[in-house]
Amino acid sequence: MPNSATHARYAFRGRSEYIVSAQAGHGLLTMRHSALVPVWSDADVHVHFSSEEFYLLLAGELRLLVLKDQVTLRPLELLMVKAGCPHAVLGGEGPVEHLGLRAPAPDDRTSIGPLPSSPPALTEGEKRELSEAWGWRTSLRDPQNRNCWLVGLGTARLHSPNLCLAYLDFPTPAANADLGTRHRLHLHKQSWEYYTVLQGSKTLRIEDEMVTLQAGDMLAMPPGVKHTLHSRQAPFRGLTIRVPVLDDKVEF
Repeated sequence: MPNSATHARYAFRGRSEYIVSAQAGHGLLTMRHSALVPVWSDADVHVHFSSEEFYLLLAGELRLLVLKDQVTLRPLELLMVKAGCPHAVLGGEGPVEHLGLRAPAPDDRTSIGPLPSSPPALTEGEKRELSEAWGWRTSLRDPQNRNCWLVGLGTARLHSPNLCLAYLDFPTPAANADLGTRHRLHLHKQSWEYYTVLQGSKTLRIEDEMVTLQAGDMLAMPPGVKHTLHSRQAPFRGLTIRVPVLDDKVEF
């Protein structure tokens, strides 16, 4: 991961490993990428007592046991499992590409037993939006889930006290219009931001440097660093993640 005084950059395309590890320093987030791997199943049913777990599927299909439900995850769907909820990957169809996130990121994985010999029957209807006591599943193909704070507090559509997430999808160059006036140079006093590019490219101004991210790049922005979006190359798809969930933005 090339580092500078103001940011850290990582290329994850084609790699199956942690992009942000639990040892990253702040303990607020882990992010793992699976690069078109064969489908798998977990060794056991487990629980995270302090952290929420997020599965963002990019290719393939995953079947999960969540509490007492069997849930499928399809491409461009996001699943959140609340802290304290037993869950496990049961299988699916590969190859699988996914991003797995956990926030916050203590070492809190606890096994509670083997996978069930007879998982509950899958009885889902056609509607992909799902909200249960254990968490939720939503589709990023839904226009109302794009280009806004999808996950977080306040105006976010889906609640999380630990992580803010936006899925960005700008298919045409018109998305670059007036970026200089719509995006102001700013910093966050305590929170980290992570910019992940899935398609296209984006250029950020970071202090006095211009940094361009290509598809398959992730950039970590620590607190106290001035930055702003300068431009995007369409078609563009990507994620912006902020941890912790704080209203600590200072504009210049």
